[in-house]
Amino acid sequence: MVLLRPLVGALALVIVAAACATAPSGPAQRGSALGEQRSEAEAVTIVARWTTSGAAALDLSLDTHSVDLDGFDLASLTRARVDGGAWLAASQWDAPKGGHHRSGTLRFAALDRERLDSARTIEVEIRDIATPVRLLRWERPT
Repeated sequence: MVLLRPLVGALALVIVAAACATAPSGPAQRGSALGEQRSEAEAVTIVARWTTSGAAALDLSLDTHSVDLDGFDLASLTRARVDGGAWLAASQWDAPKGGHHRSGTLRFAALDRERLDSARTIEVEIRDIATPVRLLRWERPT
């Protein structure tokens, strides 16, 4: 029994530390709770995650072995909307050339951080990359 007390105490400390590390600390942290969205269609995989600070931006990773991705300008193919409102066009796609594997940041100048961080639902539509339309959707619990 004496040997179990330090183990139980250490386990309790780990649980408390983990809870503190993952708990949101206010509006600035809310965007980080959005998580990752993945779309796999026609041999092209897109993984998307909203950045957690600064201007509203989406980190994107595209992977395939069938299409050269360098010819796609995601700023002209992507739009977003918050809570069912008007669609907002992406403003800038920053990504180095990568052929079949491309990662970069897609910015939305018309979408401010406060609106993004307070949204219940966020939808991103990406057109014409191996399929006519992909819809990525993030929902926050009420």
